[in-house]
Amino acid sequence: MRSRFTYLIIGVMALALICSAVQATDVDITVKDADDGSYIRGASVYVDGHYEGKTNSDGEFSYEYDGRNRYTLKVTKAGYDDWDDRIDEDERSVVVRMDPGSLDLEIMVYDALTVLPVKSARVDLIGISTSFDDYERTDSSGRVVFEVEDREEYRIEIDADDYMEITREIDIDRDALTLQYWLYPENRFAFRIVDDRSESPIVGASVKVDGKAVGTTGSEGVATTVLDGDGYYDVEVTHPSYSTYSKEIYLGDDAVVEEIALTKSTTSLILSVFDAEKTPVSGAKVVVDGKDIGVTDSFGRIDLDTVVAGTHTFEVSAPGYVAQKETRKIGEGTPDLIFELGRATVPVSVLVENPSHEPMGEVKICVNGAEAGTTSSTGQIALDLAPGTYNITGSMDGYRQVMQETAVTAGSSGESVVLTLEPHGLPLGAIVIILVIVVVVVVIAGAVATGRVDLPNRRQPGRRPPTRRRQF
Repeated sequence: MRSRFTYLIIGVMALALICSAVQATDVDITVKDADDGSYIRGASVYVDGHYEGKTNSDGEFSYEYDGRNRYTLKVTKAGYDDWDDRIDEDERSVVVRMDPGSLDLEIMVYDALTVLPVKSARVDLIGISTSFDDYERTDSSGRVVFEVEDREEYRIEIDADDYMEITREIDIDRDALTLQYWLYPENRFAFRIVDDRSESPIVGASVKVDGKAVGTTGSEGVATTVLDGDGYYDVEVTHPSYSTYSKEIYLGDDAVVEEIALTKSTTSLILSVFDAEKTPVSGAKVVVDGKDIGVTDSFGRIDLDTVVAGTHTFEVSAPGYVAQKETRKIGEGTPDLIFELGRATVPVSVLVENPSHEPMGEVKICVNGAEAGTTSSTGQIALDLAPGTYNITGSMDGYRQVMQETAVTAGSSGESVVLTLEPHGLPLGAIVIILVIVVVVVVIAGAVATGRVDLPNRRQPGRRPPTRRRQF
């Protein structure tokens, strides 16, 4: 009996779960514009205050509802009045029609030269197909805000003291509710700076008007400013590579651009080349800004005529010397240029061996008395020496020091030096002869001691010589 009751309870619970699963169904909603019936994309959907999602490009959205009770459906979208309604639990499809609402149109106004906000500019907004007509003045951030209707056309008029008025027509679109505009100052004037020979624009020229800096020319050689109207102005233009332009000029009411031609500033210099010992280097090649100028004379000098003021790259090279490359700034009053070239080093290989021509490691090597290092296990050491004559010395405990004078030639691909170290004491040949004599003496002495050798004219002690018999 108890087991039947248990099974009954389980069956009822299962049936309840099945029923609840069946009752949870999808509800499809479609959101449209109430005026033209167009589908509204991106409308936010809420069910009983809980956010569910946004409509797609077809204005559609689906959500799941358990269907037990009535609920509140709410839809919102910028530019439309919020929509909400009570939905019956058995409704599976809902069409929402939203009424267009007002939009906030933000307009930002900036100075075209300084890119700073223009304060107190008057902005008029006039409806083209409606009776709307209103104006506001920009705040300190150059901003005004109007409440407008979607899909309406408006005319914008912006005016400010000392600026040229502008007029624009716009179509209101929910996706573009912030507009930005430049205001150009009245009496705006431009200076165009060019090279007097090539007439090409000069970049980086500084322009002053009546002692006040107005700007630096860009890639088009133009610097703009705002003047007080027609009249005389003191204009000064400077550039590191050109002579300074300074002149009083008259600018009329109708003038908008003044072209000023600059002449390159040049100077004459002498470039001198020396080595580390202050000896002039003749035949040194001189290159300026990649252009071959020539070679130095017997005094190590070369004349540089009409060098344009500014920054230049100088390259100086000569056989047997390390080439030098420097950037120098040249201008009026620049002293003559002096370059010092260091000798180019030559690889020198030093080999140290003993009299048997076996390599010797750990041998100290000195060059002109200065220690240069020790030989490796192969008896070698590599040196880099400038052209010249050197005393190369090799020394090691137990061996006689050896020194060799070596000439290192400029432009040589490399030099080789071989040092042979002799041990302290008798020469090896003398030692060999002495050893041979000692061995011979020892052998002879041994033979005598064993009686194998008779010494002449010596009697053996205790014995008489035999008596000779007479014969008859």
